[in-house]
Amino acid sequence: MAHDFELGATVVIPWGIDEVRGTVAEVYGPENDRRVVVALTPELSSYVVDEQTTVSLPADAVRLAVVAA
Repeated sequence: MAHDFELGATVVIPWGIDEVRGTVAEVYGPENDRRVVVALTPELSSYVVDEQTTVSLPADAVRLAVVAA
């Protein structure tokens, strides 16, 4: 499955038994093994992380965040 994440897009990733929000910092790898680097900040992650950090996940584990209406 092709994943086209734009840099800076807000996404949701799995975090333990919950999910957190972050922003796309980088997308790399061949289409069949695409990875997404997600930047996490305390504010955007609802303070799940204490300081800014990044994580790299398979694109299949990342989804675009839905904005509430």
